[in-house]
Amino acid sequence: MKRGPLLSWDIYSVYIYNFLKSLRKKQEFKFLDKFHSKYNWDFQIEETLFKNEYKALVITDKNQKIIWVNEGFKDMTGYSLNFVKNKSPKFLQGEKTSQKALQNIREHLSKNAYCEESMVNYRKDGREYICEIKIFPILNANQKVEHYLALENEISLN
Repeated sequence: MKRGPLLSWDIYSVYIYNFLKSLRKKQEFKFLDKFHSKYNWDFQIEETLFKNEYKALVITDKNQKIIWVNEGFKDMTGYSLNFVKNKSPKFLQGEKTSQKALQNIREHLSKNAYCEESMVNYRKDGREYICEIKIFPILNANQKVEHYLALENEISLN
């Protein structure tokens, strides 16, 4: 395969990609900081967002009902915030979703502990994808679990 000369776009595309990703994380941090103030969370949002790679963000209440998702969630699953609000993330599961993974998540959440798991989920159009999930319990000022924050990535099948 023959390639032409190196273009300035080739040099700056990585920079632009990283800049846009950082800008998105800053915007999401500002939005989550409103939840932080409203619910008096004892949680390091900015540190968590900037130390972890993710495409989708999901915030649930302590009963695991979705209260907010970012645009990356819609891009990954096809579901909008209006559709998923007040639903359990269980609607993403299906026939090939690992029961062992689900049990591991339940055990960690019952102990108010951080959890990391990968499992098959299903998009709005029914297609499967492998989802890597990191779930952080969010405590309030009284050190009680108030919410959960899930950072999610789609794992490539290549």
